[in-house]
Amino acid sequence: MGIGTTIRDFRKQRGLTLHELSEQLGISSSFLSAVERETKKPSVAMVRRLSNVLNISPTYLFGIGTEKVYGEKIQFIRRGRSLSIEELSELSGIPTEKIKAYESGTEEPDLETLDRLAEALSVTVRYFLEKSADTFSVGTRVRHEREKQGLTGVLLADKAGISSAMVSQIENDQAEPSLDTLENIAQALGVSICYFLLEQEDVENLLSSLNSEVLSLLGDPRVQAVLRAVRDLEAGDLKFILNYIQFFRRNRSLLDH
Repeated sequence: MGIGTTIRDFRKQRGLTLHELSEQLGISSSFLSAVERETKKPSVAMVRRLSNVLNISPTYLFGIGTEKVYGEKIQFIRRGRSLSIEELSELSGIPTEKIKAYESGTEEPDLETLDRLAEALSVTVRYFLEKSADTFSVGTRVRHEREKQGLTGVLLADKAGISSAMVSQIENDQAEPSLDTLENIAQALGVSICYFLLEQEDVENLLSSLNSEVLSLLGDPRVQAVLRAVRDLEAGDLKFILNYIQFFRRNRSLLDH
């Protein structure tokens, strides 16, 4: 399926006419029609506007690197919300058998169903359409943020106090930056270091997956103190803590006794 067909399908699914979408994009209806019929190609700027207006990832529009892992994501966010399949069914109006089939991977939801699930789970449909987390490396995120801010590699290196060669190596995944270096890069780009370290690129979707009790705990000064302490840990210390958390989760019932 080409980009034009994808744009047309999303436009119709959003209930937009050619005229309505073209007005939002600032282009003529005839040009948009030509793009949908794939007799003309959209510009990069138009693709970005389409991504914002239709609330989908540019990579999904091009069909590059997208992975259909709807089942895993539906199950992840449902459990994070402490919802049973029956409760999600009631909220979304989708039969329980269908949700079970989606989560098991035996069926794939269409765009209308994804919209209903996204609304019921209080996430954007983009959550289901983005690439899976492990496809985003630290280097990819550094380059993405640098380019988004219109910085050259040399300028970023100067602001971060590192060499331009190091920036290039990091962005091409040829070097793993230390936490200090990554913190300098984060400060130079004006973002949190967590942006580069979290397993999920979209922080809003990550936070929305937390249940209300866990979310409220993030405001606890003791929890924040722990989060701040992480930046000072050595890699081995952090791995030990992560391994202990996994052990605790697997053996919680035994530890309670």
